[in-house]
Parts: sequence; structure tokens; C-alpha cells
Amino acid sequence: MSEKQINITEKMQQISETVAQYKDAMVAAFKDMDVEIKDWNLIVGKVEKQYNVEVMVKLAIKPKEDSVKDA
Repeated sequence: MSEKQINITEKMQQISETVAQYKDAMVAAFKDMDVEIKDWNLIVGKVEKQYNVEVMVKLAIKPKEDSVKDA
């Protein structure tokens, strides 16, 4: 593997780690709610000299069961 290819692989791993951190932050932001990750997609594509990264997260957010009983 060339040095350039290794660098690209490392960058893709960093992107994946950053996206995972974002996902965790979203779940933490709604810690008082039940959060379910419905769909999670990370798409990386290369067009000429640039990489395109598309991230999609679908969350289902609802009151926790205890909150519903108290209401």
C-alpha cells in the first residue's frame, strides 16, 4: 500500500470516529428521553480530487416510560 493510500485510510477512520462521537453526543443531549437510533448511514465517495462524506442519522425520541406515568 502506498503512503498516500495509508493516509486516506487513516482519514476515513478518523471520519468514522468523529461521526460516532457525534451520534453519542446526540443521544446524550436527550438523556432525559428515550432515544432510539432508527437508521445510521455513513457514505464516503471520491470524485476527482475530493472526497464527499454523507452522514444520515434517524432518531426516534420519546418521553421515558416514567415520565408518561407521572403525567
